[in-house]
Amino acid sequence: MQAVQAYLNTKVSTASQKDLVVLIFESAIRYLKQAKEKIKEKDYAQKGILISKALDCIAELDASLNMEKGGDIAKNLHALYFYCQTRLLQANMNLDSKKIDEVISILQQIGTAFAEIKNSSA
Repeated sequence: MQAVQAYLNTKVSTASQKDLVVLIFESAIRYLKQAKEKIKEKDYAQKGILISKALDCIAELDASLNMEKGGDIAKNLHALYFYCQTRLLQANMNLDSKKIDEVISILQQIGTAFAEIKNSSA
């Protein structure tokens, strides 16, 4: 387990900003998929922890937006992140996997776009 953590720490500490954004999207999606499993298993405490981790990821993505330089794109992403956070809070309270699926879909689409931008500018 320590080797995995060391690898992840190295991966994060050597990643570019664009790589980090993609990693954050991947992490949020992974946490949400795990949260859905915890709902099925009726492990509600762990479900809440995983949704909280996904919310932290989304908050980090939102905080990384440059509202001055980003213009309408940054404003639209900010609104979308807020929407995702709201849906996840509702999903957490109501054990609603469909709302989690909705957020996963949104994050996958944005994350894919970021990955394509990263790869095309590499």
